[in-house]
Amino acid sequence: QSASQRDIISKLEANNGILSSYDDFFHGSDYLNNVKKGKIGNDDIILMLSIDGAQLYAHKASDCWIYIWVILDLSPDERYKKKHVLPGGFIPGPNKPKNLDSFLFPGLHHLCSLQREGLHIWDASTDRLFTSGLFLGLNTADGPGMAYLNGLVGHHGKYGCRLYCSVPGRHKPNGPHYYPALLKPDDYVMQGCDHGDLSHYVSTSTSSNWYLQNLRCLLQSPNETQYKKRRLETGITKPTIFLGVMSDRILGIPGCFGSDVMHLGSFNLADLLVSLWRGQLDNEQTDPVSTWPWAVLQGSTWERHGKAVADATPYLPGSFDRPPRNIADKINSGYKAWEWLLYLYGLAPALLYDILPQPYYSHFCKLVRGMKIIQQHHIKTSDLITAEHLLRSFAHEFETIYYQRRVDRLHFCRQSIHALLHLAPEVTRIGPPICSSQWTMERTIGNLGEEIRQPSNPYANLSQRGLLRCQMNALIAMVPDLQHLPPVLPRGGIDLGKGYALLRAQDRYDRAMRPCEARALAVYIQNLEGSNSGFTHCPKIARWARLRLPNGQVARSQWKEVQKPLTKVRMSRNIKFSTDNKSQFAEVYFYFRCRNHGREMTLAVISVYSEPREDLLEASHGTLVSCQYFGDNALEVIEVSCIESVVAMVPHNPPHAMDTESHFFLIERPGLDIVNLGNIHECITDT
Repeated sequence: QSASQRDIISKLEANNGILSSYDDFFHGSDYLNNVKKGKIGNDDIILMLSIDGAQLYAHKASDCWIYIWVILDLSPDERYKKKHVLPGGFIPGPNKPKNLDSFLFPGLHHLCSLQREGLHIWDASTDRLFTSGLFLGLNTADGPGMAYLNGLVGHHGKYGCRLYCSVPGRHKPNGPHYYPALLKPDDYVMQGCDHGDLSHYVSTSTSSNWYLQNLRCLLQSPNETQYKKRRLETGITKPTIFLGVMSDRILGIPGCFGSDVMHLGSFNLADLLVSLWRGQLDNEQTDPVSTWPWAVLQGSTWERHGKAVADATPYLPGSFDRPPRNIADKINSGYKAWEWLLYLYGLAPALLYDILPQPYYSHFCKLVRGMKIIQQHHIKTSDLITAEHLLRSFAHEFETIYYQRRVDRLHFCRQSIHALLHLAPEVTRIGPPICSSQWTMERTIGNLGEEIRQPSNPYANLSQRGLLRCQMNALIAMVPDLQHLPPVLPRGGIDLGKGYALLRAQDRYDRAMRPCEARALAVYIQNLEGSNSGFTHCPKIARWARLRLPNGQVARSQWKEVQKPLTKVRMSRNIKFSTDNKSQFAEVYFYFRCRNHGREMTLAVISVYSEPREDLLEASHGTLVSCQYFGDNALEVIEVSCIESVVAMVPHNPPHAMDTESHFFLIERPGLDIVNLGNIHECITDT
């Protein structure tokens, strides 16, 4: 934290108080303001609490709740590792807890005690004894869980925003649920919510003073009738338990309750949009589905679309984790958050082109581009401005082209659409939302659930496994030598430095390059030396099959992957690389090492894809990147250090393409930086 503080402050001083990018929680204005006020010192520990429900068994009533502590002081490549994530408590099921505060109280009581007394720490590396204060930075949960934490009414209330902004909702005649439609419906007269249009481009921030003022009003209710009335008008049901934390040792209330980009970007938006496109969203008799021009994913079109999703699986690299299944068959069979991410922000812009009509396709692509920026760990300020414009435009257009000011469509305007207005401002306030998302919580639930060995009493068993992990983590922190680290590289691998490493398979003997490959090498040497290399023959080299990248991905090669049938491969030979500050995409044929004037070079023979088609880029707001593949006719040689990441190139037939042409569309791994955050490397074997 201390090093990050100094770096951020120096950047702010050098750039007139403006950050060029947001990389972590420590870049957020709320943290920096607390540092400026002296509430956070160099030795203090910043914590994040995350809570979620978990179903331990797929076909059995086995719900429970788990909460964890994440130490934000650790660097992003360390804090999300299993050994640094601290289980805080386990709440047994299968029923939901009636009073979640009673289960959180022991952990928060311990936190408050340490905040008052300080945590005494001896740093063996500097032989220094010091007292650290604990600062509660963020509290995160999904939508239902957040209502337990912050004491607000939830997403169906008049003030249903989880960040407690001042935007009121509207309800249908005789309807109990409120919807955050900013545009007033036509011919709409409804006492208490028939306010005029609200702008999608105004500030959506809130303040502690407004929250405390409304809470005071609620607590002064003289009777139950007044309590219900004030609950409606304030959006608060009870005081949050976090008011018991020292006010100068917490980020602020409601400011400490963050957004949830994981559920928002996957389940919530996907459920709304796909239901609309399938014509499956609830509708009233005055609004038949047959009048919805966007409801195109039905019947055989939906079946073909699902098959196209499944057919893309071999072209998605293994580092992309779980590929989306046939969405037509599996949408009601537990489609996972990661599948939704790959579908919505990877496959859908290409597979829905010429299927989803305008303006709905262009509107959807605005969401894709904006969310791909927001889901990154490193967000440039210029990109953040673009994302904010796109997401606000998407939210406004959603109301104009779907909801259309119709009372019978008010339920289209869900909180998931409203939440998009908060994403960009939240980046400037508390850093990239991926840093405080529920991905860490979900992974902890998964790896703790895997350790259950007593099905007859799973809750107690899970609690004991969590306690054992805490004890093991504490021992490893005090005596690091207790942890036996696996070898950095498998047998035969070569560390190239800066995070790159060559991995086998490898040619046993040198072999002559093909003439087209030799010509590409000659051009590379010529450009390197500024003169003709004079190659008149095909040099002999030993091919390598794989390259580990600094981001943890393993780039493979055509040499070995073509030896497997398409159904047995997850293609990882397509890469993004940069030369002369320009990003391009290519297929790797193989890697090799050679010497030039005594200098050892590690190179790759690649076939470069064409520039993306401009018409498709423009129609999709830059989300449909369609390139032509030329094979041996576009060979180049590059330094492996130019390779940035492994990407997917999925075959497709764009409009006006000739039958003899091979076209592929690009998919980059959503939130690729999160792999780095947990220092999670793709599984590396000896083959």
